[in-house]
Amino acid sequence: MKIAFVLTDGFSNFEFAALFEPLARLHRDGLLPDLQWDLCALTDAVSDQNGVQVNPTCVCQPLSGYDLLAIPGGAPGAADSASLVDWLKSAADAPLLAASGNAALLLAAAGLLQGKPAAATPETAPALQASGATPQTGGVVEAEGIFTTAGAENVAALGLRLAEKLAGAPAAEQVRRSMGLPVAAGDMPVAAPAVREASVSRKTRETSIDLKLAIDGSGQHSIETGVGFFDHMLTQIAVHGLIDLDLKVQGDLHIDPHHTVEDVGLALGDALRTALGDRRGITRTASSFCPMDESLARTAVDLSGRPYSVFKINWAGDTVGGMPVSLIEHFLESFALQGRFNLHIEVPYGRDAHHQAEAIFKSLARALDAAARYDSRRCGAVPSSKGILF
Repeated sequence: MKIAFVLTDGFSNFEFAALFEPLARLHRDGLLPDLQWDLCALTDAVSDQNGVQVNPTCVCQPLSGYDLLAIPGGAPGAADSASLVDWLKSAADAPLLAASGNAALLLAAAGLLQGKPAAATPETAPALQASGATPQTGGVVEAEGIFTTAGAENVAALGLRLAEKLAGAPAAEQVRRSMGLPVAAGDMPVAAPAVREASVSRKTRETSIDLKLAIDGSGQHSIETGVGFFDHMLTQIAVHGLIDLDLKVQGDLHIDPHHTVEDVGLALGDALRTALGDRRGITRTASSFCPMDESLARTAVDLSGRPYSVFKINWAGDTVGGMPVSLIEHFLESFALQGRFNLHIEVPYGRDAHHQAEAIFKSLARALDAAARYDSRRCGAVPSSKGILF
């Protein structure tokens, strides 16, 4: 497969790079290993808008035989050059043609946009119409294998659309991710999110745990830890977080519930971390207030990849449901540690330890649900200025 990048004096290096990079990555990333390209011009050297000289690899040769011709805009008056227009006519049989910015005027002048829609600005619309094209506003305009775009902000979308055309949507999405270039959701299809679920089997001399978790569930649950109040609290996570949870535990309860509660926290965190994957496209941070009669809990989470937990709770008693309240905090700490997220919980008031605990687990569930949701505006990008969550 061969691409010709057509360069003219005064071309925009920005537009060239926006077209070149996603297409070149198809080759470099092994998505189209047989891909080749030429820098084509009518002269031995051309200069961009800033006077930087480029030496083409193909000079004054017919433009037939290429699978795609891509022309960056920027060159003023290029469509007025008879030699350039005649040269472009040799590309009439190319399966794919693309032009960014005012380069569409070159295609129009060569008669290649006759009767076809083309992306236009108020400045280019009259000339396009005079050449037989139909000016249109919008991001990327496609018609019978000819792609045009108007406005520098849309050139990256054009490059990615061409990558999709050559190699398919999954390859284009991989290129977009590797470049860290989020584009508008309407500019190109984004792969559907993967199923976010995980299974964990954890066996020690103290506990045996089998756990299945699905983040995007409906709250279905089957929970058997041997600690009744703990089962009741984990049920709140499933039901109010819309997390499907299947949990079977055999622990050394003849000693006390400590190992069971701690190890469930570790296993649940492990499953959450695995199900979240690289955390692309998620909302990431969320908080929730939840009342339970006279008690109020507020929880904030950041699915940042960094474990940290803070608790501010004045418990109304030392135990609840036969379970020490200290184990509730220990469970939450273990969950955040293995799940690799920030967890801050505060209970500003409450008179009943059962109500305090239930408010905590309900607010935690709702915060997790909100933080793990996909944000369509991110188009699958990592919600971090660093570009990675770990």
